[in-house]
Order: sequence, then structure tokens, then C-alpha cells
Amino acid sequence: MLGSSGCFRDFFRQKVAKQLNIIFKIKDIGLILANTSRSRAYLSALERNNLVPSWVLLLDDDSNDVKLGQSSGLNAFVRVDTTTDDCWSESFFNPEELLEPWLEKLGWNVVKSNTQDIHSDHVINLITSAKPSVMIYSGYGGVLLRDCLIDCGKLFLHVHGGYLPKYKGSTTNYYSLLSDKSIGASAIFLSNDIDSGPLLYRKKFPIPQSCLEIDHIYDSAARAKVLVDVLRYYVDNQRWPQLSVEEESGLFYIIHPVLKHLAILKNDSECKNKR
Repeated sequence: MLGSSGCFRDFFRQKVAKQLNIIFKIKDIGLILANTSRSRAYLSALERNNLVPSWVLLLDDDSNDVKLGQSSGLNAFVRVDTTTDDCWSESFFNPEELLEPWLEKLGWNVVKSNTQDIHSDHVINLITSAKPSVMIYSGYGGVLLRDCLIDCGKLFLHVHGGYLPKYKGSTTNYYSLLSDKSIGASAIFLSNDIDSGPLLYRKKFPIPQSCLEIDHIYDSAARAKVLVDVLRYYVDNQRWPQLSVEEESGLFYIIHPVLKHLAILKNDSECKNKR
């Protein structure tokens, strides 16, 4: 069963599966990765929970420019948060680990594209010719999938960094920190409208111990946790969870640096006062 009260149970199950070396190979699911912190969080979470997609596409990183979703010089291969219910269990990952040798070590079925452009003919052909009908999508930040992919016959499983439908758009977890004192992540199948596809599952997370690490650690870790919960549900039930909610929705744009700074300072201060 999916729910915030199951964090400890999920953690216990994860440990048992790891100790028994139970590998959950998911035949009908693929994974699209790019050189981002989120992709590293996903890969770490899948490896940690023994969830193995049947096909992986690694988008080539063919430039030296820092893109949205990439860390630059962040050294955070330490788990900064140790909450008792372990809801931040996926916050332990290296946001700069090289993806290609990591995937080679895992021995997964990996195809590498010759471009970072998800909409290139080459990449579209790779995706449409692959066997999985569902693709976990973790591309570069700020890139919205166009109709040529949305309508290509595959479902794209995306975990949005925000609690849907209330927080659609960009950098929404900073807005929810300011108004709700929490951050969220929501699993959807992508549609032609922004963050409006079928809602599978969503989860709220407590204020992390370091709001300075939201961009490259905690936002990615929250998404990875939701991804793992959804895949476990699929493995156990051979169907996807579904949520039907009737709530007001809002569309948010990239937060102003001053507001972002206030959200970090305010919540870091409150977190320290609770310790």
C-alpha cells in the first residue's frame, strides 16, 4: 500500500531485499537518463532497491556547458538527513558520479545516443524501436517533451518535483516551502499539457535538514523515493496506482532568486530550532 505512513515499512523491505539479493527485473519498463543530479538519484535508488529496468537509454552529454539539473562542483556524497522514519532514504547518492561507468558496472542493458537532444530523429527512433511500453523519463531540466514523443506509442513516467495538482510548473518546491513548510513529488504519465497527465501517486516530505541542498540532493531524492514507491506497487500488483483528486491547481514559474533565498533561510532556521 502506498502512503506516507509506510516509510519505515519500505525501509525494512528494502533491507530484506538487499540482504536476500532479490532482484526485481521489470520487463516492460525502460529508463531514459541524462547527465543530471536527478538521473543519479534515480539510478542510485533503483540499484539500492534492486529494481532493474529492461532497457536504458543514456543521452550523450556532448558539450561542456553546465545544463539545468546538473551540479557544478557539489560534493555531497554524504547523507545529510537522518529522519527517524527514513522518508529521506534516497538522499544518499553522489550527484557527480559518472553515469556510463556506473551503468557498465551494473551490467544493465544500455544504449547510448549520439546526441543530448531528446527530440532528434536518432533518439526518437531508439525510443520507438525499444521493447518497453513505459519509459521512466529523466532528461535534462527545462526540456518539455514534444508531441512527436508524447504521441509515439510509449508512456513516459515522470516524477514532478512538486505536489500535484497544486504545484505545477518550475521550482515549485520553493513555493511549497514558503506556504506549506514541506516539499513534494508526484508521479504522472506525461501528456501534452504541463504537469497535467494522469496522476499515479504523490507524497509530501518534511523540511530537509539543509535547504541549501534542495536543488541537487533533496528535490532529486524526493522524486527518487516516489519513483521507487510507484515501481514497487507495479511489481506487486502488475498495474499502476491511480489517484483521482479534485483540488485547485496553480502554475508556477522559475522562482525569483530573492524569494528562493528567503525560502531557504526561513526553513533552515526553523529546522535548526527544532533540533
